[in-house]
Amino acid sequence: MRVESARVAIVSGGGCVGSVPKSGYLAIKGYISTMIRSKEWPPGHLLPTETELAAQFDCARATVNRALGELAEEQIIDRRRKAGSRVRDGRERMANLKIQFPCREIEAMGKDHRYVSLKREMCALPMLLQNIGETRLEDQCLRTEGVHYASETPFQFERSWFRRNAFPELFQEGGKVKAPCITLLEKNPFYHGSLCVSASKANHIEARHLGIKVGEPLINKEYILTDGLEGTPVAVMQIRYKPDYSISCIF
Repeated sequence: MRVESARVAIVSGGGCVGSVPKSGYLAIKGYISTMIRSKEWPPGHLLPTETELAAQFDCARATVNRALGELAEEQIIDRRRKAGSRVRDGRERMANLKIQFPCREIEAMGKDHRYVSLKREMCALPMLLQNIGETRLEDQCLRTEGVHYASETPFQFERSWFRRNAFPELFQEGGKVKAPCITLLEKNPFYHGSLCVSASKANHIEARHLGIKVGEPLINKEYILTDGLEGTPVAVMQIRYKPDYSISCIF
C-alpha cells in the first residue's frame, strides 16, 4: 500500500481532534477503530458522514464506504441509511447461527442418516405464509411431515409448509422422496428468513415418532423463509428435537 506524506486535519463535532496520513481505506478504518477503543467516541456516538470523511482524508467516498462497511461487518459500528453510522454498544453483539443439513449433523455423529416421509398433502396456505389480502386456495401449499433418523434412533421430527409456485420440484411425483428441508436448501440457498427457537411439550404424534412420552420437553426451531426479491413468505419449517439436542452459535 502506498502512503503519501501529506497530512490532513480530522474534524469532528466542530473541533480538530488530530491529523492522520493521507492513505486508503485501511487508514480510515484504523483511525475510526482507534477513536472508538480510546473512548473518544463512546457507544452511540455519531460518526462523521461519508462526505466529511472523504474530504478529511482527501479520498473518494467509495474508499470511506469500504472502511465503514468492514467496521459494520465486524460489529464495531451500526450503519443506517439516512441516519448515519454510530458506535455500537460493545455489550450488544450479533450471533451467527449456522443452518445445517440434518444429514450432515447425523453423519458428524458417526451415524447413518435416513428420512421417513409420514405425510404429503395439498392444503390452503397457513396464516404464516399469507400476504395481506391474499385469497386462500386449497391447492396453494404442500404440507409435509417426516422423521430424520440417526441410524435407528429418531433424531428430529419435521413439519413443513411450502408455496406451490416457489418450490415446484417438491410437487413432482415419483422417485425417491427427499426430506423437504434438504431439497429446499439444495435448490434455493439464497432465501432470507427468520428463526425462532422455543420449547414445548410433545404431543402424541411427536412423542410417538421421536420415541418419547407425551408431555416430555422438546426443543423447537421454526424457520420462516421469504423470497429475497419480493419479500413474499414461501416456506415454514417446524423442527422438533428431543431435550438432549444442543444449539451453538458464534459471536
